[in-house]
Amino acid sequence: MAVAGGPPLAVFFLIHWLRWQPWKCMRPGLLAVLHIAAAWLPIALGPYALQSLLLFADSSLSIGRAPVHALTVGFFGSMLVAMVTRVTQGHSGRPLEMGRIPWLTFILLQAVVLIRVFAELAQNMALWLVIAAFAWLIAFLPWVIRSIWIFTTPRIDGKPG
Repeated sequence: MAVAGGPPLAVFFLIHWLRWQPWKCMRPGLLAVLHIAAAWLPIALGPYALQSLLLFADSSLSIGRAPVHALTVGFFGSMLVAMVTRVTQGHSGRPLEMGRIPWLTFILLQAVVLIRVFAELAQNMALWLVIAAFAWLIAFLPWVIRSIWIFTTPRIDGKPG
């Protein structure tokens, strides 16, 4: 599956990300995870561009669904953790910071992306996809349980909402 505009979009988002100079603003953690999540966009679009070139050249080589895994699990999954954590913290009266559980989820999710991308290139793809699925569940379970607990308890600052 090729994405129209893959090479120009990959370059555009890479330049955009570099102009943000994320290495200068990796604190607080909630900002760092947004920058790391945004890095997955050009990382995902680059392989889409490669896949397009391979298809254009009528090559028998394929990187399978590796680009879509980098985009969906890497970019969208990482942004999900970053943004939902920020909203959950803010709307529950908690400090706007990454706690241990959100960090654990975010870091494990980065490993899941790498496993999913590797699975597309591995001989035993099905095994690696199962490992990635279990890793996804292990990564998200503590974060989801924590979020449910926060959503079902009163704000810690005593304000309504």
